[in-house]
Amino acid sequence: MTALRREAIQLVEQMQEEQMPYVIQYIQSLKESVLDINLTLGEIEVSPKMKAFWDLEKMIVPISEELDYDKELAEARDEKYGCID
Repeated sequence: MTALRREAIQLVEQMQEEQMPYVIQYIQSLKESVLDINLTLGEIEVSPKMKAFWDLEKMIVPISEELDYDKELAEARDEKYGCID
């Protein structure tokens, strides 16, 4: 393992758990930008299925831990079907 990689791992280990989704999202965006550069340069041959998968992965957004699933479901049902009393 290189010194740079070791330093990066140490920095990630020192971060708070709440910041991890942002770190992951940033690392994924870096990886994808490098991949896009390699694709445009023709260095890597990627199947259409794999490219579609990466496009879907770009859409992933971390959700808040404070999300109330029952409340969200009730609101979605009320919006779609209306409130039946």
